[in-house]
Amino acid sequence: MFRINRLLFILLPLLILTSCSVSKRVERRGGYLLVRNAVKVDRPGISQSDLLNFAQPKPNKRFPAFIRTKVFVYDALRNRQKTKFNRWLIRNFGEPPVLLDTVMIHNSLVPMRQYLRNKGYFDAEVTSSYEIRRGKAKVVYSTHTSPPYMFSEIVRDINDDTIRKIVMRSESLIRSGGQYDAYLMTSERDRITQLLRNEGYYAFTSDYVFFEVDTINKDKQADIKLIIASPPRGGVHSRYVFNNIFIHTDFPKPSDTLRTFDTLAWYGEVQADRIQQQPGSGAISQDIDKSFNPVPRFYEIYRGRLRLRPEALSRSVFVKPGDYYSQKNVNLTYNRIQNMGLSSFVSINVKPPADTVINMPGNGLLDCEIRMTRAPVNGFTIDAEGTNEAGLMGLGASLSFRNRNIFVGAEGLRIRAYGGFEVTPSLIGDQENTQFGIFNSLEGGLETGIDFPTLLSPFIIKNLNQNARPRTTIGLGFNYAIRPEYERYLMKLSMSYEWNASPVSRHFLAPVDFSSVSIARSDTFTNRLLQLKDPRFLNQYTNHLILALKYSWIFNNQNLTDRSNFIFFRVNVEPAGNLFNLISNVTAAPRDEDGKYTLFKIRYAQYFRTDFDYRFYKPFSAKRRMVFRSAFGVGIPYGNSISLPFEKGFFAGGANGMRGWPVRSLGPGEYTSQDDNIFDNVGDLWAELNLEYRFPVYSFFHGAVFTDVGNIWLLKENTDFPGGKFEWNRLPRSLAADAGVGFRFDFSMFVFRIDGGLRIYNPGEPEGERFFRPGDFQLKQINWNFGIGYPF
Repeated sequence: MFRINRLLFILLPLLILTSCSVSKRVERRGGYLLVRNAVKVDRPGISQSDLLNFAQPKPNKRFPAFIRTKVFVYDALRNRQKTKFNRWLIRNFGEPPVLLDTVMIHNSLVPMRQYLRNKGYFDAEVTSSYEIRRGKAKVVYSTHTSPPYMFSEIVRDINDDTIRKIVMRSESLIRSGGQYDAYLMTSERDRITQLLRNEGYYAFTSDYVFFEVDTINKDKQADIKLIIASPPRGGVHSRYVFNNIFIHTDFPKPSDTLRTFDTLAWYGEVQADRIQQQPGSGAISQDIDKSFNPVPRFYEIYRGRLRLRPEALSRSVFVKPGDYYSQKNVNLTYNRIQNMGLSSFVSINVKPPADTVINMPGNGLLDCEIRMTRAPVNGFTIDAEGTNEAGLMGLGASLSFRNRNIFVGAEGLRIRAYGGFEVTPSLIGDQENTQFGIFNSLEGGLETGIDFPTLLSPFIIKNLNQNARPRTTIGLGFNYAIRPEYERYLMKLSMSYEWNASPVSRHFLAPVDFSSVSIARSDTFTNRLLQLKDPRFLNQYTNHLILALKYSWIFNNQNLTDRSNFIFFRVNVEPAGNLFNLISNVTAAPRDEDGKYTLFKIRYAQYFRTDFDYRFYKPFSAKRRMVFRSAFGVGIPYGNSISLPFEKGFFAGGANGMRGWPVRSLGPGEYTSQDDNIFDNVGDLWAELNLEYRFPVYSFFHGAVFTDVGNIWLLKENTDFPGGKFEWNRLPRSLAADAGVGFRFDFSMFVFRIDGGLRIYNPGEPEGERFFRPGDFQLKQINWNFGIGYPF
């Protein structure tokens, strides 16, 4: 430890001196190293960060906080031999020093002044000054402004009555009494353009919208006139209606030979006899009859056999004949068809038909052509993995098959077979059993599931919005495991629904989540379990049934195009065993020796479990952000259960929380793990707080610093875990805490993560030894975690 401290004591001043030497070498060459740009504002409403974006030149980036690593590499190699390796180092890890440039500083004042004037400070002035010290230059930009102009009277000059009604019933971004803002006026211009394009005005552009600003003889007031100009030839803007919808579900690639295509006209839910009774030409009227439209909903164009049923296709098509043109619905249609996963390329073309007929002044027709280039439907994936945990080896492999259109309705079929051998630590102290060569354990299974792009229900489900993206999933799985102590067979069956309630919230409901566990223990292992007081360990290795109802609600208001703060919130609710209990009471089901109901001579679990996860994200830039997370969970057994099933208990530690501890090794409470503790630590209650700052380092290499606080507890006293029960008066001293650093490698498709956590406070240690002592630090005290993706 003394050697490490001495090394840090030597390296830190050396790094600082290295940083200073760069500026001295720059000064000797007749320049000054630019180290900082700063902005001083004379009014609180002026954004310093916005003005700082206009400052040129930009100083070199620093990593760590006080070292310009790239400049040091460049300066160290620039005068050396120009080898390929040196050039590669300079190109990838070097950067020339940014020098003080008075011309660029003077040029930066121009956009700064313009920015302030666009913000209502019409008489704004910006000056610059700089300080030079030890070869380093700091530039300071100062604003000089008077009170800004404010929006006063707002008048709308719109000749087209229909457009006027549409614009007037929408909420404007510009309000009387607000501060003048030219950027806000540009946003209002774009908003009106988008609004009208969603109301049928296909040919409308933002060039028709402009503003007149009057500040003459006004005391810091600006009168605004919003003008929407008429078309160049006069009259009113044309409002377009969709005419025919053509969908090419197998659009040929350029290399395809010419083939014959078939066309299917689909009328949706309109009955054929009604079409015969009410023939029509699909002519457009001012008042569109949405209740009946004899024009086909769309024409599906295909070749060979029909590979996509029109009923399924209609769930992703939001443009209809007779509806006004809507750019929003066109975009939504594109996204939904692309997300079906059946096409390698999707395009949508909207244009007036060749024989355009305008039925009424100001109205026109549009044909919509959707082109889908078919992608392979079937796919196979083979995965293999090797593990080495604490010297215990494992080998595994899986074969997966996926069909994206199994019932010709965009339904997805998934089948996965997997298996593996591994060396597992013996739970009864017997390490000699290696019945599979060098391995002592075997695990394998089969999983299958079908995803339906709709909500399967005997009832008609209405009022789903366009962004609902419903899905029904039916899953079935079988797993078996052979270990020295037992053989286990697990069967799972589930049915779940998912849908969006709004663009920021999603629901998940699994009315059926059934699992059956059958296990055969060795006599030695059974005796070891019977020695424990906690029944959950015996339940884990005993035949049992679980029939649960699961519900989750997720809220996420992140906007990928905006860097504002956003939150993520998830709540899970899971009651189990109530249906089985009702059946048992009605049918007088048999009981076991403990007086608990059984079905097919197997005890079922009955409990209520809930947890929530709240996260707050504060971005500072595109790649810098602070993340705060709080999580809480509780599980309560009742009725037919005296404890939670082991797999439903809460645990702490690992790569996604309390990273100073290995997975399932923390707690419960102030319990001190024994050297011969052979079971994972689980609890009935869980609480955790996390704080993490994420920042870029170089290219795909990112870093993080974090701290975690939390633990798990039991709701009842347990002699197997003394000190593990939750007590309010002992809550502060039973909370564990850690801190650490993270290294993340962002490869776009996935993020590989390494987090190292150091225990700051360990409630499992004896009193007086729970806090971390810097003088006793050793590298082996860091718990390293590996993961894919961010922890939260």
